[in-house]
Amino acid sequence: MIEENKLLARKVYEECWNKAMLDLVPDLFAKDCQFRDPVFPSRAPGVESMKKHIQMCRHAFPDLKFQLTDIIAEKDEVVVHWTAQGTQQGQFLGLAPTHRKATVSGTSIYRIKNNKIAEQWADWNLLTLLDQLGVATTPKL
Repeated sequence: MIEENKLLARKVYEECWNKAMLDLVPDLFAKDCQFRDPVFPSRAPGVESMKKHIQMCRHAFPDLKFQLTDIIAEKDEVVVHWTAQGTQQGQFLGLAPTHRKATVSGTSIYRIKNNKIAEQWADWNLLTLLDQLGVATTPKL
């Protein structure tokens, strides 16, 4: 079961995010899946919310690609360490396109129930992204 859960999480990135195969979202996520991401605190639960989120991010970063650096699984949870890279060509979080390339890393945790993702927690550094897009600067120590 652990290997199946890891494969499920891998498909989210390789198929849904990297290839924009949104028709697979209902196969991977529970219809009432909960999303927890401090950058998007008011994101609604569910499959349609996930589809819209991927569409929004891919519209902003059409060349968006995730690379998975590690996948760890135990019981009903999968932890994925990832790096995302893309060029901002559309509006993102209210920001006009900067046409700059950015790379950000993060960690997502998935809770699997009945062979689908029931909950997702994401943690990544928005300030790092904004700094690379030229709209904010991180403190220089």
